[in-house]
Amino acid sequence: MNSHDFMLQNVLSDSLTEQKINDIKACFLESFAKEIDHSIQSDLLTRLVLDYSSITRQLELLNKELSLREEMLVEAQKIAMLGRWDYYPDTGSMIWSQSLYYILEADSSIPASLELFLSRVHPDDYEDVARLYSRLFDKNESLTIKYRLITADNRIKWLHLRCSPAADSRGRTDTSHYYGTIQDITEMKTAEEELEKYSQHLETLVEEKVREISASQMATIYALIKLSESRDDETGTHIERTASFCRLLAEKARSQPKYANEIDDSFIETIFKASPLHDIGKVGIPDSILLKPGKLTDEEFAVMKTHVQIGYETLAKVGEQYGRNEFLEMGMDIALYHHEKWDGSGYNEGLFGEKIPLSARIMAISDVYDALRSKRVYKEAYSHEKSLEVIYSGKGIHFDPTLTDIFLQAEEEFRLLYDSTR
Repeated sequence: MNSHDFMLQNVLSDSLTEQKINDIKACFLESFAKEIDHSIQSDLLTRLVLDYSSITRQLELLNKELSLREEMLVEAQKIAMLGRWDYYPDTGSMIWSQSLYYILEADSSIPASLELFLSRVHPDDYEDVARLYSRLFDKNESLTIKYRLITADNRIKWLHLRCSPAADSRGRTDTSHYYGTIQDITEMKTAEEELEKYSQHLETLVEEKVREISASQMATIYALIKLSESRDDETGTHIERTASFCRLLAEKARSQPKYANEIDDSFIETIFKASPLHDIGKVGIPDSILLKPGKLTDEEFAVMKTHVQIGYETLAKVGEQYGRNEFLEMGMDIALYHHEKWDGSGYNEGLFGEKIPLSARIMAISDVYDALRSKRVYKEAYSHEKSLEVIYSGKGIHFDPTLTDIFLQAEEEFRLLYDSTR
């Protein structure tokens, strides 16, 4: 019997006084309070046990998921050939992932170190890699480099190294921790090299095909031009010679500061190809005028002069249909302006000085020199010396004075070139 039961028995054995009634009430209240406390404690304990059990279960699941993710990360690093390293300058410790050991083909029981890492770098790339690490620690900036690794059996691997200083919770550089990744890109590099070789091979094939097509097109153009030139050119070699003269004069003029910005390799090649177009308009001139042995009348000469406009319009129509390019543009300039004169007395627009396109000024000297040296139905051939006199007399009147001087200085080369194509 507990003390409360004993007390209640004593109270009930006597008559119920007011004091006893109060004692009874106090006894019941105390007993009820203890029951309530016990119930609350039991319920609270039950809840705590359940909560702990639930939390423990969640932690187990999270740990399993974390473990699985770590396994997946390791597997992903192996598949991607990606290794990670961390370096802590304060302690001098370095940590490598297992995949990094695998990439470097190093024994994972050997402690990670910068010395071990650098020992695997190809000798030809060693200075670049060492300089990168020095810059990383000195400048505290993110860096990247591609370099070669040499294995114990002298195989070459290509690696892509990325490295950075860590950042604290506020995003500031943390010089107590550096990290980086190394990726094996050997297969990628091999594929790139093979693709580059293939691209170079393809470019070579395209260039050869372009040259082949270009040569075919030029042969067709030359054939058509020669057909028209043969009407008043007994030897049929006028277009080849004038093309060579234009190239030679352009090459000589290139050395002059005055023309250095305008004449380059492309200009020289283009004028060589475009100059044969200069008299293409003669296809529209009647034989009665083109082949007349004597001097032309004013009316006949007016018709003859139209060949420059005919040539220009013919080429312009080609440009409208197929698109203009450097070759066609220069051909149009040469066709339209090669009979203009330095003093403005030429035809058919009366241009003067440097308003005449440079290609047409070069063509004017080349065309006249060849015309003087060649026999035509209306004239006998001039000697080289006589031709030089005529061109010199036209300096500053018919011809660009600077180009005339260049031509006269190289006159022996022009003589030899003409003689070699007769």
